[in-house]
Amino acid sequence: MSLKHRLYAFLIHLSISFIVALCASLLVFLVWYPAPLQDAVGVTKIFLMLLSVDIVIGPVITFIIYSPGKPSLKFDLSVIALFQIAALLYGMHTVYSGRPAFVVYSVDLFEVTRALDIDAKSMEKAIAEHNPNVELGWSPRWVGALPSKNRERRQEIMFSSVQGGADWPQLPELYVPLSDVKTQILTKARPLADLLILHHNNAQVDSLIKRFP
Repeated sequence: MSLKHRLYAFLIHLSISFIVALCASLLVFLVWYPAPLQDAVGVTKIFLMLLSVDIVIGPVITFIIYSPGKPSLKFDLSVIALFQIAALLYGMHTVYSGRPAFVVYSVDLFEVTRALDIDAKSMEKAIAEHNPNVELGWSPRWVGALPSKNRERRQEIMFSSVQGGADWPQLPELYVPLSDVKTQILTKARPLADLLILHHNNAQVDSLIKRFP
C-alpha cells in the first residue's frame, strides 16, 4: 500500500513539475530566445538539461520520502518544493540574463548582443541622450549601429575593439532604427541559396532555406 501511495505522489509531483517546465520552455523559446536565436546562442541543450534535472529530482525525492500519516510529511514536501522552485528560478534568471537583447546590424552583418554583453556606460549614455532604440524588452530587438559622430569617440571604440573590448554591437549609444541602415543591408544582402552552397548538407541551414522560399 505504501508503494502505491508513493507512486501516486510521484506521478502528481511529476505532472505539476512537467506543467511548470512546459510554461518555462514556452517563455524561453518563444519570447526570450525565438528561433533561430536559440541555436545561434546555444541555449537549447543547456536549458533542457537544467530543466530535466529540475523536473526529475523533486518527484524522485517525493517518491523516496512519501509515507501517508508521517508527522513531518507536509514539512518535507514543502522543503522539496521550495528547493525545486529555487533551482528553477536560479536557472531561469541565468537564462534570462544571457538572453539576446538586440540583433544589431553593423557594417555588413547582423550580430547577436546578449543582455550581459551590453556596455553599461554606453547604455547610460544612450538613455541620457533619450535614444528610443535602446529600450530592453523581453524579446530581442532588431536595430542598426552607425559610427559615432565624434571623431575621438570613434578612435576610442576602434582601439577598444582591437583590444577585445566592446565594439559597435555592444554599444547602445550607436544604435539607430533598422530602417536607417536599410540601404546598407540591401547592398550587402545575398540570396539564401548562397548560404546553402557554403554549408552544403547542413540540416539547420536547409531548414532555414525552406522557411523563406
